[in-house]
Amino acid sequence: MFVEKYPRHSRTSFGRNLLGRAFLDDGQPTEAAKWFLENYQTDKRGARAPDSLLFLAESMKKLKDDKRACIALAEFSETYAAEAAGRLKSDYNDTRRGLSCPS
Repeated sequence: MFVEKYPRHSRTSFGRNLLGRAFLDDGQPTEAAKWFLENYQTDKRGARAPDSLLFLAESMKKLKDDKRACIALAEFSETYAAEAAGRLKSDYNDTRRGLSCPS
């Protein structure tokens, strides 16, 4: 309800990301991917846009869509290099593990 009622609120990025996380944790990676993609595309500078792009890659990995997982990971590492080398480094490495993405 919050995301729909306050689409321009500073915490909406958190809300969309949390919706995606809830669906991913509930074993619904397709629905999760929709929220992660929307969050990233709506506001690439949003507080949780980097997290959403990384979780989008995880969703694609769970759906066995390695090509799209690799595309999301490449976009993440290019767009959010600081996060890929910093606070989200271990999540980034964990998501890459098991995928054969081009370097």
